[in-house]
Amino acid sequence: MKIIDSLYTYGLTDRKIDKVLKRMQKGKIIKDLHVVTLPLFGDGILEIYKYDQLLQPFYKKIEDDICVIGLAANKSMASELVMEIIQNMYDAGYLNDAKGFLGI
Repeated sequence: MKIIDSLYTYGLTDRKIDKVLKRMQKGKIIKDLHVVTLPLFGDGILEIYKYDQLLQPFYKKIEDDICVIGLAANKSMASELVMEIIQNMYDAGYLNDAKGFLGI
């Protein structure tokens, strides 16, 4: 699982973000964390997953393909975060190119 350097966040304090990133690096369960990723199967612009879901064996097989671009405290905040990212992409002229927008 790759986590971009310019990570978007919503509803998390700086201290909480540091804790979350450390737990993610160790592959530990994190209650109530939602992540925004690039599409895992090629369709769409962005996707939202409950972080714990990505620790399941199916996702472990494709772990190298998972690129986390945002973290949120709950699903509604993750939805708001997706809208913000897409608006930023639109404003920058990258609506259909999330990787280009993020410099990946």
